[in-house]
Amino acid sequence: MIYFTSDEHFYHSRVIEYCSRPFLSVESMNEMMVKNWNDVVGPDDTVYCLGDFSMAFRSVELFSSRLLGTKKLVPGNHDFCHSYHKKSRTPDNQKKWIEKYKEFGWEVLHEQVSIDLGGDIGIVDMCHHPYSDDGSEGHDKYAKWRPQDEGRVLLHGHVHERFLTKRSSSGSLQINVGCDVWDYKPVSLNQLLELIVKENSINDINSLIK
Repeated sequence: MIYFTSDEHFYHSRVIEYCSRPFLSVESMNEMMVKNWNDVVGPDDTVYCLGDFSMAFRSVELFSSRLLGTKKLVPGNHDFCHSYHKKSRTPDNQKKWIEKYKEFGWEVLHEQVSIDLGGDIGIVDMCHHPYSDDGSEGHDKYAKWRPQDEGRVLLHGHVHERFLTKRSSSGSLQINVGCDVWDYKPVSLNQLLELIVKENSINDINSLIK
């Protein structure tokens, strides 16, 4: 089975306040997210994390080995191996940090990637950032890192609890796979297929379920 997630922010105590997460401490948040992950993901499953696994590399060291499944990272702006991050502003530094993530069991993918779901859905794009800046005014500091909207479904994170699904200005479906809107656990491909079918009015879901 394939799963998707993002924005765990392990050991980021302020995210509890910022996103109204229902945890009394950062330690309880960390442990619950590890439990939730392993409750749904098995050793033979694959998890795409679409960024912001943690804001400190120590969390990568502490928690990666405790999480089941094959782990693939589409980096987000808080991950040390993302080109926005101050630690990876040069290609050599970014390569160094990618190797460090690999040491702890991660396969680091490009910052914008695609996956073919077949059938009526076809190619789906994946990126930490959504297509637009969510309507905020002023300078968009992430503009350079946002994917180009070519009409495909986009799986993304970054927005935390602000929305589950949203249409881009051109009508493309965006789905937030962030843990804040999926009960702090990875969401399965089948769950996303059901959501895509519902949102895009596709009739034959049975041909899509893996």
